[in-house]
Amino acid sequence: ETGSKSDGEGTFDVELAPLSSMPHSVHLFLQMVAHNLWDDTIFLHTAHHVLQAAPLAYPSGESRRSRFDDSGLSHLSFQEYSKDYPHEKYTLGFGGRPAGPDFYISTQDNSEYHGPGGQDHHDLHEEADPCFGKVVEGFDVVDQLHKRSMEMMKMGKEGWFGGDDVPITTIRRVDIL
Repeated sequence: ETGSKSDGEGTFDVELAPLSSMPHSVHLFLQMVAHNLWDDTIFLHTAHHVLQAAPLAYPSGESRRSRFDDSGLSHLSFQEYSKDYPHEKYTLGFGGRPAGPDFYISTQDNSEYHGPGGQDHHDLHEEADPCFGKVVEGFDVVDQLHKRSMEMMKMGKEGWFGGDDVPITTIRRVDIL
């Protein structure tokens, strides 16, 4: 569950991929959550097809990447992907090579773009971004965040921290089934 209590943005619920499909990615994300590394960070306006969670402090914009590095939770040891868990709309994926700590929520079907062979700009372009969760409740909140992000991009604020990014107040694990 994530969201902002202070400005009424709301919350949404995420179900993580089965451990049999994405064990390394799910474990890394749960460890990040358990260590409160995403608390008081932001969703940054970076691209039309995703909402990116960035390790930047809200509201200062100061990098919090060292917190992830210091805890040994900054990235995956290897790119993990399961064809059974593609990058459909409302799924969560780790970005970068090696993947992490940034993650994103797909706001459209990104199976081709973030799936195997979709990232030609990486050395091993046949690899894919790990997809490790999906929004199961609060789609309207994600859609609102995406709309806000698109408005910011239209104003020329793409990839720019300006204090009007969406804060992540807390991400917490409630139940593991």
